[in-house]
Amino acid sequence: MNMRKIGIAAAFGAAALMSAATSAMAAKTKTTYIQLDGYCDVVTLTVFSWHQAGEYDNSCDGVNGVGSGMEGKVVGVSPKDLTIGETYFGDADSTYLFNFQYPLRTGGWWSVFQSSDGVNFTAKNSGTYTIVGPEAIRLPRTGQPLHLAVKK
Repeated sequence: MNMRKIGIAAAFGAAALMSAATSAMAAKTKTTYIQLDGYCDVVTLTVFSWHQAGEYDNSCDGVNGVGSGMEGKVVGVSPKDLTIGETYFGDADSTYLFNFQYPLRTGGWWSVFQSSDGVNFTAKNSGTYTIVGPEAIRLPRTGQPLHLAVKK
């Protein structure tokens, strides 16, 4: 077999291995939609196979937020949670830290903390959440947006 054929075979083999690895990672990525009970926010949480998470807070008034964080367990605290640092569009003065009980399930709890310096955080709000479908983002929602409650 000449070097060109060996190179082509090796390239196809590497592509097949990369494709299988990518498919395995994608299979472990899970997106869940939750409604913050009592608020109009629908939060999209995506947890990746490497235990990091992405978050998008879709508020009913268009002041949305985006964040990222990690799944984890704090020693002495049960259960595990997703800890997400978030920036609300329209609030350049603060950063927010969300905690979502994990694994995600209806009736789980959430809490949010606010910081103006990124070091000192103040508890601002907490509650429970309900698992919803992706269509909830497009449906009319009632209630106050969370970002207005935490800015008080």
